[in-house]
Amino acid sequence: MKPLKLPKEEKEALIIDLQEHMESDHGVTMGNLAAEQLIDYMIGQLTAPIYNHAIEDASKTMMERMSVLEEDLYAMKISKKSRR
Repeated sequence: MKPLKLPKEEKEALIIDLQEHMESDHGVTMGNLAAEQLIDYMIGQLTAPIYNHAIEDASKTMMERMSVLEEDLYAMKISKKSRR
């Protein structure tokens, strides 16, 4: 799996949000470089588990839809009429 690369605008917004969060909730002032490095680290650590969870969710949804489709197809079957 190739590394996740965020668009520049999104990453800048995350950096600002992280800096504000660290300052207001923890009283820690964080520079741009430190915030960017932390975000890059967290993205690297979280990409695979989040991706795998999304694949599992998509798989469950697909299986549910396939089950409904299978039921619909079964209901469409024509039974052989007897000659009585």
